[in-house]
Amino acid sequence: MEKLFYKDIHITNFEATVTDCIYDEQKKLYEVILDRTAFFPEEGGQVADKGSLAGQEICDVQIKNDIISHYVKEALEPGTVVHGQVDWAQRFDFMQQHSGEHMISGLVNKHFGLDNVGFHLGLSEVTLDFNGELTLEQLRIIESEANVAVWQNLPIEISYPDSTTLTTLSYRSKLDLTENVRIVTIPGIDTCACCAPHCDTTGQIGLIKITNVQNHRGGVRVNILCGGRAVADYTEKQNSVSNISVQLSAKQNAVADAVSRLKEENLRLKELGNTLQAQLLDYAVQSLPQPNQSQHAILFVEIMNEIAIRNVINELTTKYNGYCAAFAGNDGDGYRFIIGSSSKDCRELATLLRQNFQAKGGGTAPMIQGTIIASHITLKAFLEQQ
Repeated sequence: MEKLFYKDIHITNFEATVTDCIYDEQKKLYEVILDRTAFFPEEGGQVADKGSLAGQEICDVQIKNDIISHYVKEALEPGTVVHGQVDWAQRFDFMQQHSGEHMISGLVNKHFGLDNVGFHLGLSEVTLDFNGELTLEQLRIIESEANVAVWQNLPIEISYPDSTTLTTLSYRSKLDLTENVRIVTIPGIDTCACCAPHCDTTGQIGLIKITNVQNHRGGVRVNILCGGRAVADYTEKQNSVSNISVQLSAKQNAVADAVSRLKEENLRLKELGNTLQAQLLDYAVQSLPQPNQSQHAILFVEIMNEIAIRNVINELTTKYNGYCAAFAGNDGDGYRFIIGSSSKDCRELATLLRQNFQAKGGGTAPMIQGTIIASHITLKAFLEQQ
């Protein structure tokens, strides 16, 4: 099988003869073998090319024992000549990502001696796994050097060294290779064994951006975006910063400080709100009938501070023999409730609330909580009858 993507990575339209076509029961697709193809299969850490074959969408492209299989929905007759078309937009996107990965991995190896032990190039994410620790500050240095190399528009060279030359060549590889080794070289940056399509020059990568680093299996996992993906990411983040800037009336380069101030103000207001809620609860408790006048204590409030409510319910259960209940909300939207008792099994009340009001929630014998939709008058009358 002739692999046209190795002859010329820019070939996107080609004619080929179908040599075999069988139905794959597992995939529920037809597996088509051609005498030549421009479709790069799922290999080298990246998903397969997309496109069409004889007018049909290519659903998958796989390689096994050096034979490339194309998967389509309808059978193609062996011996017929078919037209194939590779989705260039995805192909070039993958070329940018994979070439950028070589630059980051090569520079990390050069400066810190770490190996790339895992690589994934998907439709939206690119991850690189290194067998040692790297800080974001160290990776920013690598990112800067990589982009300088992009601007230098260095050639990305492809070679197939003979076995003698290969033994003297220093190159990155996850496998112990001895023959037919495809070497990708970016002068001064990286030399690596790799089967995937790459850009012709570093300038075609456009831009390399490291977006995240996190600990992973004793090393780190690094996320990168290159070329069009990096520009799209910048546009999305720029739109977000611009929107935040307008909403907070802050300059774009000052939005982080503005958010910090807003967060501090929100915390202060939340603490103030909790204090006011506690005071309102005190007033509500003072308006309750005395324990010698009623066995139940029933409160209705607009909003609920769960901790404050629980504290009040716990205190009330020491004074009242029946149910001590707090309902937070309103008749229209419904209520969140917490109900406790020192003498009754609140689980029995939970069952009654579900049966009569389709309430949701549960708990233990001393205390239950949940949500319910009913009027405060109905709820108060119902509880007073228990």
